Amino acid sequence: MTIDIKDTRDLEKHERRAHLMGELAELYHRNTIFIRLRDPDDFYNRLDPAPEHERALNDDVEAYLFNELAHISSQARIGVTFVVSGVSLYTAELMRKAFENHFKIRAEEQLIKNRKSRNHWLVTLIGSMMALALFLFLAHVFRTNAAGHPFFSILSEGFSIIGWVALWEPATYFLYGRNQEIKALYDYMRLHRATVTIRHDDTARSAP
Repeated sequence: MTIDIKDTRDLEKHERRAHLMGELAELYHRNTIFIRLRDPDDFYNRLDPAPEHERALNDDVEAYLFNELAHISSQARIGVTFVVSGVSLYTAELMRKAFENHFKIRAEEQLIKNRKSRNHWLVTLIGSMMALALFLFLAHVFRTNAAGHPFFSILSEGFSIIGWVALWEPATYFLYGRNQEIKALYDYMRLHRATVTIRHDDTARSAP
């Protein structure tokens, strides 16, 4: 079976077109967060004694990133541009490395936290289910003997309420809290993989 040269060229043309459309789609779905800093020191947590490329980010910078991230589609690729006065190429590279390291560490910490929380609440859920069974059994016992005894009726209702309340927190975690922890991990990973640009602030003017 032979392949015509024209067919090969058409195939290459379609591949180039598909590649171009892919790049355009990637650019379309990328959302950039802009942050203006007075100087590179505002980028870092001033209390962290680690070398610059390993230092933690300023809490205000991280909080602003998460606030902006909440308004961006979860499917979008993230870009972060820092506009900084008096930044050199060397300092910009250190800032990019610090950004990547910061959110890598945050993601690892969140992953460990998620596992510990899951294990803790799983054990708590099992204990709560056992407590629920016990209290519902006691409620049933008092309910069957409640005829003509209001006090037994009160005890029956009380044990039922205590049993369901014991299940409240672990059930809330698995219904809602677990999803929030997974989202936090996902957000840290998105920022870790973000395209970071450090740009000199040309609008800055020195004081007279």
